[in-house]
Amino acid sequence: MPSRSQQRRLPLQSAAPSADTAAAATPSALSLGLVEVRDTGCPTRGHGLFAAAPLPDGAYLGDYTGEVLTQEEYLARYPDEDARYVLAASADWNIDAAEAGSSSLLRYVNHSSSPNCYYHVERVRRSPARRVSFYTLRPVRPGEELLFDYGKEFWRGRCEEQVGDGT
Repeated sequence: MPSRSQQRRLPLQSAAPSADTAAAATPSALSLGLVEVRDTGCPTRGHGLFAAAPLPDGAYLGDYTGEVLTQEEYLARYPDEDARYVLAASADWNIDAAEAGSSSLLRYVNHSSSPNCYYHVERVRRSPARRVSFYTLRPVRPGEELLFDYGKEFWRGRCEEQVGDGT
């Protein structure tokens, strides 16, 4: 059973990327301007990330970026463990995308139990760093919101209906 500190962060996904791990050399949907941030029209979800053009199955969306926090730093910053933009890349490697100016637009990807994208965590060679890359699970139409499943650990102690499912 996960510790209480792991309950509110977006958990590690175990799916393997559909593209080669050479995503660093691949232009992302973010860098190509193929996605945009818009209001979702849902008060519980706020803004979301939407496809501005058709995205194929397995499209590399980009990397989740922000300030890297150890577990100790995470708990010091978020003593109530209610961090909206922290993604747990490993047991002691968290990415805090709370600061919009220093984070990727992937911070706006909302939850759905019927996701159309996922992320893959990859260890950076000869480093404790982690790279968190997002990919589409299926073709995504223009205007469609990009959504991924936050996972059971995120919802432990929360009511999914209060936050919104995104579907």
